[in-house]
This record gives sequence, structure tokens and C-alpha cells, in this order.
Amino acid sequence: MVQSEEIVERTFYVSLLSTAIKMGYTINPDDYLPASPENEKRYHDDISKIPLFVNIFGVGNNHARGAKVAPRITVNLNAFYPGTIGMEKFGLEAEEGNQFNIVEYPFETKDISIDIHLVAKNMQELRILHNIMYRALPARGYIRPYLNNYYEWINQKVLPSGNLFIEIANWYDYDDKEHGLLEKVYNYTCVDGVLNEYRDEDITIAPINDILTLIGTYDKEENDMLPLHITE
Repeated sequence: MVQSEEIVERTFYVSLLSTAIKMGYTINPDDYLPASPENEKRYHDDISKIPLFVNIFGVGNNHARGAKVAPRITVNLNAFYPGTIGMEKFGLEAEEGNQFNIVEYPFETKDISIDIHLVAKNMQELRILHNIMYRALPARGYIRPYLNNYYEWINQKVLPSGNLFIEIANWYDYDDKEHGLLEKVYNYTCVDGVLNEYRDEDITIAPINDILTLIGTYDKEENDMLPLHITE
């Protein structure tokens, strides 16, 4: 079963990824799977054509994200809070024979707090990352939930209902002076971020994949494999 918070996390990631792709700063990692020498070569050829390549990382562990190479944008799940508005406690559910049953739903919703980290080597890069973020995620507004197909999602507009309402709640500097990196963190809150939970028989949420580069490692130990700097 796919949980509401997973849908919200992936929606933030895909919003940033699709915007950066449209602006010509990154590529879609799913286009280079499965991992193979041919896809690896195509990956390196494509990123060599991008003057300033921006890594986009979704919610994941530090190992998956690799070393902190700038410029990059990362999505971090932060916390959960009691919902702002809530939902109806009771609803009607249709059954066969035009019969309806009253169903009780959990009416206490949750606000989901997510941090967006912008990491850059200089102010010019930081301005570009700001531009990507503000184009992808409104400071206060609606985004479409990502449920399954990336190419289907990017062709949709804001839905008549069922969108996610987000807003910036806070921001702060988190500079890494030791390595000379500028880092700004924007804290977004997804208000009442509860969607219906999807079971496997209803819908399959396509995973956001890691890409592992197999640079001449087919005859080597697994520990010698080098990761590309793209992940969920």
C-alpha cells in the first residue's frame, strides 16, 4: 500500500525534476535504466552537453545521494503536524445494487513538513537553484499529486480537486564553510496532505530509481561499482 506521505514526497521531487529538465539543467534518470554500458555512455554524453548540470535528489539516505557535489537540490522529509483543516468524519460508499453505506474516516489529518536544500558553489549557481525551486513549487499554492506515470503527470494541469496545497513556512542558511559551499534550506508545509491510500491491485506507483554505473565492473567485486549522482 502506498502511503500519503510517499505521494507527497514524490510529488515534490518530480515537480523539481520536471522543471529543471524544462530549463535544461538536468535529465530524467528513468531514461537511462536499466544500468548497462550503453546507457552509461548515453548518460555521460547527455550530461556533457549541459553547461551547468544540477543534481536533483528525492527523499533518500546519504549513501544514495553520494558526496555533496554542487550544484544540487535535495528533498528532505522533516516532520508531521496535526492537520490544519481536517476532513469529514463520515462519508457515503457505494455498493452493488445502488446501495450506500455510511463509512467513518479518520478525520484528523496531518500537515507534512518538507525541507528543500539548495547547495551551490557560488551565488550565480544559487540564483539558478532558486529559479528552479520557485518555478517548480509555489511559495503558497497548489501542485498536482504524482501518482504513477511521469510523462502522464507533466502533461496535466492543476486538477479541479485533489491537489496538494503547499506553502513556505520558514527558511534558513546552512552554509558549509569548511568546503566553501552555500546552502539555503526552505521549509515547505503540505497542508492536510492526506490522499486515499492505493493498494497494489488498484494502482502501482512507479519507483523513482537509483542509477548505478557499471564502469567496467562486470568482472570486479560489487564494492568497486561507482554510483552516478542521480537518485530518487
